Amino acid sequence: MQLFNTLKFETKTMYSMRPNTEESKCCGSNSNYIRNVCILAHVDHGKTTIADSLLAINGIVSKRLAGQIRYLDDRLDEQQRGITMKSSAVSLCFPVSDQKYIINLVDTPGHIDFSTEVAATVRICDGALIVVDVVEGVCVQTKDAIKQAYDEQVKMILVINKIDRLIVELRKTVDEIFKNILRVIEDCNVTIAELCRYDLENEEDEEEYFFSPEKDNVVFASAIDGWGVTTRLICSMFHHIVADETADSLFEKIWNFDYYVDSSTKKVVSGCIEKKKENLFIQLFLKAIYYVYFTLIIRMDREKLEIILQKLKIKNTTNEMRHNDSRVQVKAILQAWSPLASVILNQCINVVPSPDNINSRKIRRLTFCNRYFESDTVNSCCEVMTNGMKNLGNIDHPSIAYVSKMFFVNKKNLSQNKPKIVTPRCRNIEQKKVEEQKPQTEPKSEDHKKEPTTHNSNGESLHQDDPGNVAIGLCRIFSGNLSVGQEIYFLNNSYIPFNNLILDNEDVKKITIKELYLLLGRELILTDSISFGNICGIGGLEDIIIRSGTLSSTLDCLPLTEYAYMEPIVRNTIQPVNPKDFPVLHQALKQLTQSDSCVQVLMQETGEHVLVTAGDVHLAKCLEDLRNKFIKFEINVSKPMVSLRETIINTDKRIDLKDPSGCIEIYAPEFGLQAQVKAVPVCDKVSNFIKLNYDIFRTIEEHKQENFLAPSDTKQKMFQNEYTRHLVSKLNEQLANVFKNSSELWRDFSDRIWSVSKTKNSINLLFNNTDDYKRNIFNVVDQKDERSNFDHCFVNGFEMCCRAGPICEEPLVNCAFFVNKYILDSENSLSEPGVHAVANVTLAIKNGLREAFEKQQQRLMEPIFITDIQVNTFILGKVYSVISKRQGKVLQAIGMDDKEKTFMVTAQIPVIESDGFANEIRKTTSGQANPNLRFSHYEIIDGDPYYEEAVVEDDEDQVNIESAIRANKLMKEVRKRKGLLIDEQVVIHAEKQRTLNKKK
Repeated sequence: MQLFNTLKFETKTMYSMRPNTEESKCCGSNSNYIRNVCILAHVDHGKTTIADSLLAINGIVSKRLAGQIRYLDDRLDEQQRGITMKSSAVSLCFPVSDQKYIINLVDTPGHIDFSTEVAATVRICDGALIVVDVVEGVCVQTKDAIKQAYDEQVKMILVINKIDRLIVELRKTVDEIFKNILRVIEDCNVTIAELCRYDLENEEDEEEYFFSPEKDNVVFASAIDGWGVTTRLICSMFHHIVADETADSLFEKIWNFDYYVDSSTKKVVSGCIEKKKENLFIQLFLKAIYYVYFTLIIRMDREKLEIILQKLKIKNTTNEMRHNDSRVQVKAILQAWSPLASVILNQCINVVPSPDNINSRKIRRLTFCNRYFESDTVNSCCEVMTNGMKNLGNIDHPSIAYVSKMFFVNKKNLSQNKPKIVTPRCRNIEQKKVEEQKPQTEPKSEDHKKEPTTHNSNGESLHQDDPGNVAIGLCRIFSGNLSVGQEIYFLNNSYIPFNNLILDNEDVKKITIKELYLLLGRELILTDSISFGNICGIGGLEDIIIRSGTLSSTLDCLPLTEYAYMEPIVRNTIQPVNPKDFPVLHQALKQLTQSDSCVQVLMQETGEHVLVTAGDVHLAKCLEDLRNKFIKFEINVSKPMVSLRETIINTDKRIDLKDPSGCIEIYAPEFGLQAQVKAVPVCDKVSNFIKLNYDIFRTIEEHKQENFLAPSDTKQKMFQNEYTRHLVSKLNEQLANVFKNSSELWRDFSDRIWSVSKTKNSINLLFNNTDDYKRNIFNVVDQKDERSNFDHCFVNGFEMCCRAGPICEEPLVNCAFFVNKYILDSENSLSEPGVHAVANVTLAIKNGLREAFEKQQQRLMEPIFITDIQVNTFILGKVYSVISKRQGKVLQAIGMDDKEKTFMVTAQIPVIESDGFANEIRKTTSGQANPNLRFSHYEIIDGDPYYEEAVVEDDEDQVNIESAIRANKLMKEVRKRKGLLIDEQVVIHAEKQRTLNKKK
């Protein structure tokens, strides 16, 4: 009980006043005592509630209101919707023994629309709390959070939350509760195992990433009641009731399900499974928790209170422990027994590495995010950056910081703009008369001077009664220190270091740091310097950084580039009611782009502004920001438009690439170029593998250096970097296996990939199927072959074709183009090719590939939202009717509880039909169902987009008429919006039909 007594002592002292600026700077000066942690979870799984409990440590929120106030959700729409829409950072000071630790905590959104906010946050952290609701289990966004944490190589801690619901609401037995906990841990580990399996860079055993109470990286908790425990803590609390056991020996056995406590001898013995006994974990932890909830809340047996307090070793009782509300009573008891905040922060200190112990693979991820460099200069920069990020040696490392996102805060939340404390006047009447008789010679304050303001078309001030907003960058210092007045370079994402750099390069700007802030809740405290490893705010960058960027005191540095995790898909045209407000709207949209890492703003040729967002919730947040932060006039928003994709399908089981019926001949007379191409749909295995390793494929294709040590007939590419060589070798091996395990068509083409399309989310491939032209992405072009002069024409033509398809100029996806023949007939070429001859070759190849696409069965693909809706049998039919009305379909309905007759319905609906879907579901079910839409994939519309309903065909029974009509409608809408030709009948001259029989 010694450790438990220590924890109780820390619990009494940890709820203190928030630290001042000097204390925070002093604690954060030593990187060994800094932890950078983010909270990741599915929506409504308890992230913000846990954050409230952690904020109560420094007195930022009240201990009693922790879990209810949702302090970091400071937006009005966040409080109204009950979900987090932005990431919020706060620095906490947590004492352990005689040392204080700085925990830089970042709360992230759980809604799928804000995944880019999560990606920007995970990038600057070293650890992540994966919070899972034990009732709902591992949801789609939970898997997504684990993937982001795994990709960024941060240490994960699993928090199994809402255990109280299993007891109080669902009335589960201890055995059922244990099975739910096991299911959550196993589902999380399955997700990690899948990530490790397809990860080319992973060199460690996948079990190193697994969650297991034996590794002490799992927390069992109820955030709403403020308690949490780990298996090690359980052993420290209860080892005294077991004979011949210490806390350490008990810890080795508690997660071995064959051990149990013999009731007669009070010893831990084996044979639990054979004798069908309750295991050690159930006996020591679950039965104790179950007894507290069952006794005080379900049975409301208040007479057992003293026994519970005695068993839990709680000596200092409070009034809340004897409260009439049993829920308040249980919360007070369990918080005193094992406070959640101290348990989680202790886990962060023990599991999450300090900034100077950063993972080497995370450094590679930061520097090589979307590219792998082959340069001695770049490699030397990597070495210097690695030493600085690990804080190696006793030298002054260059200052390197990464601004992951920009966010706008109200100026009144900045410490320098706080109102000064005014000393109250003396109430002595005689002294007051003396003060009144003094002449008023002091000048009026300059604060009353009017500042120039901008006005909208109605003449209203845009900043009237509004102190205004200011852009702050969320920054992590990866090397060195930052201080106010320091001159530093801003490096754009496209910057690559090289010798004799010209300083007026557009990728480099020299700036001076104006403001640095400590993040203490909603308040930002101005400071003069920030040390290595900390997360802070930096001001004065609104004219320099759009979304993210790198700050470095040296030019021999690689930019820490932004990782585009999610592509927005919903488009809305936005314009002011009064055309005079267009300039103000343009500036406001620029500020919106700065503050939101996912939103995109496109300017159409017609002058319209198109707002591209991730979904309806994201769109509502953007419009709220525009109206309340950046503009003060009315705007019009169009109905949502979606970005489609074009593809081809093939119903034949066998595909003959040489079959002339589907091939297209390409001829460029300027140079006598002749080629034959055929289009084929890419199989899912190949497409998924290339998408998973897309960055490496692009690096290989763009690399041009030849390996002279390889056989002369292969022309293999040489990579100087040993790490890159290892990746390419591993990629070759796995690529061959993927093609071999695919259909018969693909088995011999793993080494014939000519080019991969340049858009990650729209994979298309160009294959070399010729017999005599040796060309693939792993080999350099053979300059001795005169056909190599037009190699770039094929690649460029392929890219032009993939960028806009023939149906409605939307990008192609999952299309493979096979070049079956490629010859140059110099005898039939023109003697004097024109100036644009090479451009004409590229255009001819692009048109030929397009014709090959049109030879196949063409289809449109539309974006699909997926949703999980928890319903009961009374509203199940209503939910099904709303889904079917919006062209959706139910994928599965899993029974969650036989007693309550509840189901988890998983359904999908087209994005174009999703406008107002959530509100209609809530209205139809009287608020009993609350769906959350998230983007899933692009799905083929199983119907010919060129089908006309008026045309009668012989095989009309084989045509999916409903889908074909819908595809044709979508095609015409997109073509009309883009100003393309639409083949439809328009009545020019018409008159009313006259009937033969007239009624008199």
